[in-house]
Amino acid sequence: MLVHVAAAGWIAAMLLFAYRAPDRYATAMQEDRLVEWWTVLLFAAAAALRLRRAARERRVLDGLVGLFCLFVAGEEFSWGQRLFGFMPPSRFLAHNTQQEFNLHNFADIFGRPKWVLAAALLAFGVLLPAIARTRWGRSLARALGATPPALFLVPWFAACVALLVTYPVEFTGEWVECLAAFLFLASASLASTPLWIGMAASLVAALALTGLSERGSADDPARLACARAEAAGLLADMTSSAGLVPLFDAGAIHKRIWTADQDGYLELGAAATFQVAGCAGASAADAGARRRYAVDPWGTAYWVRTVRSGADARRVLVYSFGPNRRRDGDAGDVGPSRNDDIVVERSVVAP
Repeated sequence: MLVHVAAAGWIAAMLLFAYRAPDRYATAMQEDRLVEWWTVLLFAAAAALRLRRAARERRVLDGLVGLFCLFVAGEEFSWGQRLFGFMPPSRFLAHNTQQEFNLHNFADIFGRPKWVLAAALLAFGVLLPAIARTRWGRSLARALGATPPALFLVPWFAACVALLVTYPVEFTGEWVECLAAFLFLASASLASTPLWIGMAASLVAALALTGLSERGSADDPARLACARAEAAGLLADMTSSAGLVPLFDAGAIHKRIWTADQDGYLELGAAATFQVAGCAGASAADAGARRRYAVDPWGTAYWVRTVRSGADARRVLVYSFGPNRRRDGDAGDVGPSRNDDIVVERSVVAP
C-alpha cells in the first residue's frame, strides 16, 4: 500500500510543482540537485541489493539487472566528473551531446536516452512479470536466474513508460528516472524494511550531496581569473561585427559554446580573443586542449545565451558554471549575482 501512495504522490507532486512554480521546478530539475542525487543513490541501492542476491544465489539475470542499475547510477552523475572536477577525454568533449563523461549522451550510440530507458522499463517491469505468469515463463525465469518484479509494481512501471512517451511537462524524464529508481529498489527488496531504509538513507545522502555540490570547494584565484578572461574573450568574439550576424539570424539561443560552434553560430578556431585569453598556472598549461572544445578550467562547458531586448537588440551572455561546476542561476535567469556562476554580458544591436 505504501508503495502505491509513494508512487502516486511523487507523480502528483511533480506535475503540480511544474504547473504552479515552473521556474523553481526547472531549477530543481537541473543537474546536481536533489532529484538527480536521489536518483543516483536509489539506483545504487537497487544495484547493491540485486548484485548481493545474484552472487549469493547465482542468479545470472538478476546480476545483469543489478549491473544495469549500477550503470545508470554512474551515468546519472557522469561517473563523478562534476563532483570531482576532472576534464573528460577529447572524444567525450567532441561527440557527447552534453560534453560529459558518460555514454548515454552519445547520440550516435544511444539515440535519445529516454527511449532506451522506456524500453528497459517496459521489458523488465511489464513484460517480464507477464511472461512469468505462464508455466513456461516461470520455468524460463528460474533457469535464467531472473526475479520478476511483483505484480503490484507493474502499473507503476507502465506509468513511467507512459510518462516518458507523452512527456506532459518539461523535464519529465528527470523525475521519472527517480521514480524508476525507486521501482527497481522496490523490486529488489524481498521485505518492506530494506526498501524504506534504503529510501530514507538515500534521501539523507542526496540532501547532503546537494548541499556539497552547491557550496563547491575553495578555488585558486588563477582558475577564477582564467575563466573570467576566457568568458570575456568568447563574448568579444561572438559580439564582433562578424559574430553578430549569426546571432541575430538565430533570434534567441541557449547552447553550450561547442554546440554553437557545431551549429554554425561561431567558429571556435577563429575566435581570436578567446584563444589568446590570459591564464596562469595549470589553467595555462591545459588551455590548448580546453579551448579546442570551449571547456572551462573545472572541466565543464562554457555556455552562450541570447535574449531579445528589442526588435533589433539582443542581450548576449557567456557563462561558466564556476568552481562548483553546476548552473546556479534560475532557468532563464542567468546573471552575475547567481552564486558562483561566472557570467559576462553585453547588449548589442543588429549590424
